[in-house]
Amino acid sequence: MLRVVFLLAALATCCIADTDDRAALRARVKAWKESGPGQEAQARGLASGLEATDIDAELDAFQETLDMVATLNAQYPQARFSEQNPFALMTQAAFEKWVRGNKPARNETWSRTSTEDATVLPASTATTSIDWSTSGCMAPVRNQGVCGSCFAYAAVAAAESAYCLVNNRQLTLFSDQQALSCGPGNGCYGGWSDLSLGWMAANGMCTLDAYPNTNEWTMTTAACEKNCAPTKMPFTTVASTVGEVELEQALNLQPVAVDIGSSSPVFKNYAGGVITGGCDTWFDHVLLGVGYGNDDAGLPYFKMKNSWGTWWGENGYVRLQRGVGGVGTCGLARHAAYPVVFTPQFNLVTSSGHVLSEYYSNLFAGPSRGPSPNEQWNYDSRTHHIKVNSNHECLDAYYDGSAFKVHTYTCDASNGNQRWRIDSANHRIAHRTHPNLCLDVDPSQNNKVQVWACGNPAPNQWLAVSEERVKLYSFNNRFLSSNGEMIQFPPEGSYPYEWVVSNADNTWRARSNTGDPQRCLDAYQPWNGGVVHLYACDATNANQKWRYDPSTKQLRHLTHLGFCLDMRTADGSQAHLWRCNAPTNDLQRFTYASQSFP
Repeated sequence: MLRVVFLLAALATCCIADTDDRAALRARVKAWKESGPGQEAQARGLASGLEATDIDAELDAFQETLDMVATLNAQYPQARFSEQNPFALMTQAAFEKWVRGNKPARNETWSRTSTEDATVLPASTATTSIDWSTSGCMAPVRNQGVCGSCFAYAAVAAAESAYCLVNNRQLTLFSDQQALSCGPGNGCYGGWSDLSLGWMAANGMCTLDAYPNTNEWTMTTAACEKNCAPTKMPFTTVASTVGEVELEQALNLQPVAVDIGSSSPVFKNYAGGVITGGCDTWFDHVLLGVGYGNDDAGLPYFKMKNSWGTWWGENGYVRLQRGVGGVGTCGLARHAAYPVVFTPQFNLVTSSGHVLSEYYSNLFAGPSRGPSPNEQWNYDSRTHHIKVNSNHECLDAYYDGSAFKVHTYTCDASNGNQRWRIDSANHRIAHRTHPNLCLDVDPSQNNKVQVWACGNPAPNQWLAVSEERVKLYSFNNRFLSSNGEMIQFPPEGSYPYEWVVSNADNTWRARSNTGDPQRCLDAYQPWNGGVVHLYACDATNANQKWRYDPSTKQLRHLTHLGFCLDMRTADGSQAHLWRCNAPTNDLQRFTYASQSFP
């Protein structure tokens, strides 16, 4: 009998303790609901895990958050985690469903990166820092709410900063809703920032005031409205980055839309500091990369702006560890996109390796004298100007009454003499206004540069930018790529694969979201069926010298003369080296498509 009394007393004490704990938890939930992040969550439909409607479910979700916060703070001391954010009443399962349900899949092979290949992507090692959030060209942090519109918010944020940087740092806010409702993608069920930026380049953007946001509180995407006057964007092309080094280089120019994995508890409960691990590395969210630096302890980080409001993270921002290599912390190094408003510098090189230089507004070709503004040019895709860095004048072809001549002259967007086309596939610089007129190097006149009727072939007119991004397409619309080692031709629509072609040293460097970006197209067996693969880039390696021949549409080896890249079979599953066919057969016939100068 005494044992029964003790047992009943113990059970009563336990129940009282449980009741007290639940009461304390209810008080904490009530306080959270009355707090800033709680009010934000309820206003935007993010409270109660999007599903729970009873108090017990709320208490369980909140307790799960508290337990996870304690675990994360112990496990990742370089960062801080807290329940004081809009997701505290979401279970982790509900949070993952919300994040992952808002990203449509591209072809499966597009986003794959094997562990072995990914780990060789080089790490960022910069010792400097940059922070665009303090530049005056950064819009305030916004909140996408319940709608899966992160891709549109990141793309618009990148466009806003780009527009500001080329317009005397005057910040103009553009419409996320327009990008969401009118642009490409699946509306509130996700999309891709690079596609959105491309759409903005073609269609322009309305201001936020003219086309305000309406989708923060609903997953039903609002219909596209066309009642506003769009502003033309200052870009026509969208560039991408692969790896930490390229991301860092892009951030030196401007803010960048970064694909990332954010469905983990680390992201859900982040409150500050530097995230060093614990997150997924597959794409399910898009942030705006705004800079990089080191924290007070010397830990390198990338800084990014989120679209989850200012109650999340560091007033809406997050820092993620930099310098880890591979796909980066939370997959940040896999893929990023940005509008091209600052054109890269390049040399104009001849087939013999000479470069074009400006001297008192006249043009000559000769050996490079190293980094010199007289040899550095850039191209404006809006005006079609080719400008030299030395006198900041533009390439100009004019008629003097007897013949066409060329020099550099004060840039004028209305001057038709200054409109040029970089014809990458044919390796020539052609005039847009004067038909059939090309730059030409006359070896009989001390390599003086002139303009002449375009010929084919015309060795004196072989001129190309020193480096450009290229895709090489086969006769059946497959494209040159690699599985990390062997060369192959997968179908169009699978993962993006580009090559950085150096017309200065004739190397083709592989560039994709898989593998080492410092590996080049290499053929070391000069016979039919010889292996073609990727090998560490080396400008002095004779096995890595290639040149596209526009007259035959073949990719010819410059060392193993008479040999060409050959698909082997129509599916191109294992390309090899083979004697160049004449006339060219389908397995050696390729289309050279410049991505830098389309």
